[in-house]
Amino acid sequence: MKAVFDSNCFIDAARDSHVEYPHMQRLLSAAKAGKIKIMVSRHSLDELSKKPDDAHELAKTVEVVPYWPIGAICEQVAAIGHLTGTWEDARRNEEIQLELVQLAKSGNDIRDRGAYLDALHARADFFVTSDRQLVGSGPGKKIQDEFGLRVLKPSQLVSELHL
Repeated sequence: MKAVFDSNCFIDAARDSHVEYPHMQRLLSAAKAGKIKIMVSRHSLDELSKKPDDAHELAKTVEVVPYWPIGAICEQVAAIGHLTGTWEDARRNEEIQLELVQLAKSGNDIRDRGAYLDALHARADFFVTSDRQLVGSGPGKKIQDEFGLRVLKPSQLVSELHL
């Protein structure tokens, strides 16, 4: 079982005052026990690197999924050697991220959409985020119906996996 975690999951895991903290601790324990594989996108790593702290350090300990570029050249978060796919893939990725803008509530940004896109291409079983713009019952359902990749909060994944 593979799950790509968004940047806010790592922040939740590092802050015991956050609502999702206990659920993130369960998921991290499950990963150590081999019950789930936690992964991260370069988009999320880039976002976390803006304020290097425990959340960023934690994110650097998990496997990084292949990086599929979206957006303008100035919005890229990795070197050319880390890019995956063809120019046709990049064109389709741009279409997908624009569809995500429409399906998600306002307030999601290109890093969130890029992380979802990387999870989709990595054939993850889940994209995990506590970002309400993506995970709410309306947006999460619409996104899953359109692309097939489920968007869950950490607490929902804990329930799904019976942890």
